[in-house]
Amino acid sequence: MKITDSSPSSGDNQHGMTLLEIMLALLILSTVVTMVSISLSGSLNVLNATQQQGEIYHRAQVALQRISEDLASAVLVEDVDFIGSAEQLDGEDADTLQFTSTAHVVFNRQQDNPGIAVLSYKVEEDPGSQGGLVLIRSDELLATSAVTNGGQDAEGGFLLCDGLRSVQFRYFDESGEETDTWSTSEDALSSQDERKLPVAVSCTLEFWLDRENDSSIEFSTGVLLPVGLINAQSLRQNATP
Repeated sequence: MKITDSSPSSGDNQHGMTLLEIMLALLILSTVVTMVSISLSGSLNVLNATQQQGEIYHRAQVALQRISEDLASAVLVEDVDFIGSAEQLDGEDADTLQFTSTAHVVFNRQQDNPGIAVLSYKVEEDPGSQGGLVLIRSDELLATSAVTNGGQDAEGGFLLCDGLRSVQFRYFDESGEETDTWSTSEDALSSQDERKLPVAVSCTLEFWLDRENDSSIEFSTGVLLPVGLINAQSLRQNATP
Protein backbone atom coordinates (compact mmCIF):
# COMPACT_ATOMS: atom_id res chain seq x y z
CA MET A 1 0.00 0.00 0.00
CA LYS A 2 1.47 3.30 -1.05
CA ILE A 3 0.96 6.35 1.16
CA THR A 4 1.08 9.71 -0.53
CA ASP A 5 1.92 12.89 1.46
CA SER A 6 -0.61 15.47 0.36
CA SER A 7 0.43 18.22 2.83
CA PRO A 8 1.83 21.40 1.24
CA SER A 9 5.58 21.70 1.19
CA SER A 10 7.35 24.33 3.21
CA GLY A 11 8.32 26.14 0.03
CA ASP A 12 4.67 26.72 -0.78
CA ASN A 13 4.26 28.96 2.37
CA GLN A 14 7.08 31.35 1.41
CA HIS A 15 5.97 34.59 -0.25
CA GLY A 16 7.25 38.20 -0.55
CA MET A 17 6.11 41.21 1.50
CA THR A 18 3.11 42.95 0.14
CA LEU A 19 3.00 46.68 -0.54
CA LEU A 20 0.74 47.17 2.47
CA GLU A 21 3.26 45.47 4.75
CA ILE A 22 6.11 47.60 3.40
CA MET A 23 4.15 50.81 3.94
CA LEU A 24 3.25 49.73 7.47
CA ALA A 25 6.92 49.00 8.26
CA LEU A 26 7.97 52.39 6.87
CA LEU A 27 5.29 54.11 8.95
CA ILE A 28 6.48 52.42 12.13
CA LEU A 29 10.10 53.24 11.30
CA SER A 30 9.34 56.91 10.61
CA THR A 31 7.37 57.16 13.87
CA VAL A 32 10.28 55.75 15.85
CA VAL A 33 12.77 58.08 14.11
CA THR A 34 10.53 61.10 14.80
CA MET A 35 10.20 60.24 18.47
CA VAL A 36 13.95 59.79 18.82
CA SER A 37 14.60 63.09 17.00
CA ILE A 38 12.19 64.99 19.25
CA SER A 39 13.79 63.47 22.34
CA LEU A 40 17.30 64.34 21.17
CA SER A 41 16.23 67.85 20.17
CA GLY A 42 14.72 68.47 23.61
CA SER A 43 17.85 67.16 25.30
CA LEU A 44 20.08 69.40 23.15
CA ASN A 45 17.91 72.43 23.91
CA VAL A 46 18.14 71.75 27.64
CA LEU A 47 21.91 71.24 27.33
CA ASN A 48 22.35 74.49 25.39
CA ALA A 49 20.18 76.44 27.84
CA THR A 50 22.13 75.02 30.79
CA GLN A 51 25.43 75.90 29.15
CA GLN A 52 24.21 79.42 28.35
CA GLN A 53 23.07 80.03 31.92
CA GLY A 54 26.36 78.66 33.23
CA GLU A 55 28.26 81.17 31.11
CA ILE A 56 26.02 83.99 32.32
CA TYR A 57 26.54 83.01 35.97
CA HIS A 58 30.29 83.05 35.42
CA ARG A 59 30.27 86.47 33.73
CA ALA A 60 28.07 87.89 36.48
CA GLN A 61 30.30 86.49 39.21
CA VAL A 62 33.46 87.97 37.65
CA ALA A 63 31.88 91.37 37.03
CA LEU A 64 30.26 91.73 40.46
CA GLN A 65 33.42 90.60 42.22
CA ARG A 66 35.44 93.24 40.37
CA ILE A 67 32.87 95.94 41.15
CA SER A 68 32.75 94.90 44.82
CA GLU A 69 36.53 95.07 45.21
CA ASP A 70 36.64 98.48 43.51
CA LEU A 71 33.92 99.98 45.69
CA ALA A 72 35.21 98.45 48.92
CA SER A 73 38.50 100.26 48.27
CA ALA A 74 36.90 103.59 47.37
CA VAL A 75 38.46 106.76 48.76
CA LEU A 76 37.56 110.42 48.41
CA VAL A 77 40.25 112.77 47.11
CA GLU A 78 40.14 116.48 46.57
CA ASP A 79 40.40 116.64 42.79
CA VAL A 80 38.03 113.86 41.76
CA ASP A 81 34.37 113.49 42.71
CA PHE A 82 32.32 110.40 43.41
CA ILE A 83 29.57 110.64 40.77
CA GLY A 84 26.85 108.09 40.21
CA SER A 85 24.32 108.98 37.53
CA ALA A 86 21.05 107.33 36.57
CA GLU A 87 21.12 106.87 32.80
CA GLN A 88 19.10 104.94 30.24
CA LEU A 89 19.73 103.34 26.85
CA ASP A 90 16.81 102.17 24.71
CA GLY A 91 14.50 102.41 27.70
CA GLU A 92 16.70 100.26 29.95
CA ASP A 93 18.77 101.29 32.99
CA ALA A 94 22.35 102.09 31.97
CA ASP A 95 23.75 103.80 35.08
CA THR A 96 27.26 105.24 35.16
CA LEU A 97 29.66 105.56 38.07
CA GLN A 98 33.01 107.28 38.64
CA PHE A 99 35.15 107.40 41.79
CA THR A 100 38.68 107.04 43.11
CA SER A 101 39.87 103.77 44.59
CA THR A 102 43.02 101.98 45.69
CA ALA A 103 41.92 98.92 43.67
CA HIS A 104 44.00 99.82 40.63
CA VAL A 105 44.62 96.69 38.54
CA VAL A 106 48.30 96.22 37.69
CA PHE A 107 48.73 94.13 34.54
CA ASN A 108 52.44 94.76 34.03
CA ARG A 109 54.51 95.33 37.17
CA GLN A 110 57.48 96.52 35.13
CA GLN A 111 55.52 99.37 33.55
CA ASP A 112 52.80 100.02 36.12
CA ASN A 113 52.53 100.53 39.86
CA PRO A 114 49.72 100.21 42.41
CA GLY A 115 48.15 103.35 43.78
CA ILE A 116 45.00 105.46 43.85
CA ALA A 117 43.21 105.30 40.52
CA VAL A 118 40.23 106.93 38.89
CA LEU A 119 37.74 104.17 38.10
CA SER A 120 34.66 104.55 35.99
CA TYR A 121 31.86 102.29 34.82
CA LYS A 122 29.85 103.19 31.76
CA VAL A 123 27.32 101.30 29.67
CA GLU A 124 27.36 101.22 25.89
CA GLU A 125 25.33 99.53 23.19
CA ASP A 126 26.81 96.27 21.98
CA PRO A 127 27.48 96.70 18.24
CA GLY A 128 27.48 92.94 17.74
CA SER A 129 24.18 92.29 19.51
CA GLN A 130 20.95 94.10 18.74
CA GLY A 131 19.39 95.31 21.97
CA GLY A 132 22.33 94.17 24.10
CA LEU A 133 24.52 96.32 26.32
CA VAL A 134 28.12 96.09 27.49
CA LEU A 135 29.73 97.37 30.70
CA ILE A 136 33.06 99.15 30.26
CA ARG A 137 35.51 99.62 33.15
CA SER A 138 38.14 102.37 32.98
CA ASP A 139 41.12 102.39 35.33
CA GLU A 140 43.76 105.16 35.36
CA LEU A 141 46.22 106.06 38.06
CA LEU A 142 45.38 109.41 39.58
CA ALA A 143 48.85 110.77 38.82
CA THR A 144 48.45 110.10 35.08
CA SER A 145 44.69 110.41 34.73
CA ALA A 146 43.18 113.02 32.44
CA VAL A 147 40.25 113.35 34.85
CA THR A 148 40.02 116.80 36.41
CA ASN A 149 37.77 118.39 39.02
CA GLY A 150 34.20 118.16 37.83
CA GLY A 151 34.38 114.45 37.12
CA GLN A 152 34.97 113.83 33.44
CA ASP A 153 34.97 110.24 32.29
CA ALA A 154 38.35 108.59 32.01
CA GLU A 155 39.27 107.66 28.47
CA GLY A 156 39.67 104.10 27.24
CA GLY A 157 38.74 101.12 29.32
CA PHE A 158 38.11 97.44 28.76
CA LEU A 159 35.08 95.24 28.45
CA LEU A 160 34.01 93.97 31.85
CA CYS A 161 30.73 92.33 30.91
CA ASP A 162 28.52 91.82 27.84
CA GLY A 163 25.11 90.33 27.06
CA LEU A 164 23.48 92.81 29.42
CA ARG A 165 19.94 94.10 29.40
CA SER A 166 20.41 96.72 32.13
CA VAL A 167 22.86 98.01 34.75
CA GLN A 168 21.65 99.69 37.93
CA PHE A 169 23.48 101.27 40.86
CA ARG A 170 21.81 102.36 44.11
CA TYR A 171 23.39 104.41 46.91
CA PHE A 172 22.70 104.42 50.66
CA ASP A 173 23.53 107.16 53.16
CA GLU A 174 24.23 106.89 56.90
CA SER A 175 20.51 106.77 57.72
CA GLY A 176 19.87 103.91 55.26
CA GLU A 177 17.99 106.04 52.75
CA GLU A 178 18.32 104.87 49.16
CA THR A 179 18.86 107.05 46.10
CA ASP A 180 19.59 106.37 42.45
CA THR A 181 22.24 109.12 42.15
CA TRP A 182 25.17 110.38 44.21
CA SER A 183 27.52 113.29 43.68
CA THR A 184 30.20 115.00 45.74
CA SER A 185 30.66 117.86 43.27
CA GLU A 186 30.17 121.41 44.50
CA ASP A 187 27.39 121.98 41.97
CA ALA A 188 25.34 119.14 43.45
CA LEU A 189 25.87 120.06 47.11
CA SER A 190 24.33 122.84 49.11
CA SER A 191 26.38 125.03 51.43
CA GLN A 192 25.35 122.85 54.41
CA ASP A 193 26.08 119.50 52.78
CA GLU A 194 29.33 117.72 53.44
CA ARG A 195 31.35 116.08 50.70
CA LYS A 196 31.20 112.38 51.56
CA LEU A 197 30.99 108.89 50.15
CA PRO A 198 27.88 106.73 50.41
CA VAL A 199 27.88 104.16 53.20
CA ALA A 200 26.88 101.37 50.81
CA VAL A 201 26.29 100.79 47.11
CA SER A 202 24.21 98.08 45.47
CA CYS A 203 24.72 96.92 41.90
CA THR A 204 22.26 94.94 39.78
CA LEU A 205 23.25 93.38 36.47
CA GLU A 206 20.45 92.05 34.28
CA PHE A 207 21.41 89.62 31.52
CA TRP A 208 19.43 88.62 28.46
CA LEU A 209 18.35 84.98 28.30
CA ASP A 210 15.98 85.12 25.32
CA ARG A 211 15.26 88.43 23.61
CA GLU A 212 12.44 86.98 21.51
CA ASN A 213 10.56 85.89 24.61
CA ASP A 214 11.67 88.94 26.65
CA SER A 215 13.40 86.67 29.16
CA SER A 216 16.24 87.84 31.41
CA ILE A 217 17.95 87.08 34.72
CA GLU A 218 19.24 89.46 37.42
CA PHE A 219 22.26 89.31 39.72
CA SER A 220 22.74 91.77 42.57
CA THR A 221 25.29 92.54 45.24
CA GLY A 222 25.66 95.10 48.01
CA VAL A 223 28.99 96.62 49.02
CA LEU A 224 29.87 98.50 52.21
CA LEU A 225 32.28 101.39 51.70
CA PRO A 226 34.60 101.49 54.76
CA VAL A 227 35.55 105.14 54.19
CA GLY A 228 31.90 106.15 53.89
CA LEU A 229 31.01 104.09 56.96
CA ILE A 230 33.79 105.69 59.04
CA ASN A 231 32.68 109.13 57.91
CA ALA A 232 29.08 108.36 58.87
CA GLN A 233 30.15 107.19 62.34
CA SER A 234 32.15 110.39 62.81
CA LEU A 235 29.13 112.48 61.86
CA ARG A 236 26.95 110.64 64.37
CA GLN A 237 29.51 111.12 67.14
CA ASN A 238 29.83 114.82 66.39
CA ALA A 239 26.08 115.19 66.39
CA THR A 240 25.73 113.53 69.82
CA PRO A 241 25.48 116.17 72.57
